[in-house]
Amino acid sequence: MARTARTWKGARTPSALKRVRQSLRRRAVNRRTQSEAKTLVQQASDIALGRSDGNGPEAVAAAISALDKAAEKGIIHPNNAARRKSRLMTKVNAAHLLDGSEVTAPTAPKRKTTASKTAQRKKVAVAKASKAAAGKATDRPRTAAGKAKVAVTRASRESAAARRRAKSSDEGDSSES
Repeated sequence: MARTARTWKGARTPSALKRVRQSLRRRAVNRRTQSEAKTLVQQASDIALGRSDGNGPEAVAAAISALDKAAEKGIIHPNNAARRKSRLMTKVNAAHLLDGSEVTAPTAPKRKTTASKTAQRKKVAVAKASKAAAGKATDRPRTAAGKAKVAVTRASRESAAARRRAKSSDEGDSSES
């Protein structure tokens, strides 16, 4: 007597069936949170790249908050959230979107000791020295992604500088009148 192959490959036990129902409900909730975070990051990115208008600092704060919440809930991996925040902040810093505005969450002021101030100065000096050395090493080969990143950064800095010049000239014209 030939045995027929089983056609149903899914859950069989009551606990496994319940797990399936739970995972479907959780997936729906998690997808909403993940989609919201992705949308907020995209909006902040568009503002930083000049594709749309809006309040940049608020958009960046909302995007970072959404990523942090998704990572805290376990919807995305914490490293994934950190990577997305890093990429967003690279664009924001290149566009000088946060210059002159305070976005950070209010925290209790920390008292700095003389040793920590000295250590901070040393860190800054080392960072400046390494940045200067990297700037001098122009003969090193760059990847296509690195070249593109440099081009985007340069273009966004130039456009931000042009906006600042236009803004300062407008303020100068209004004060002369």
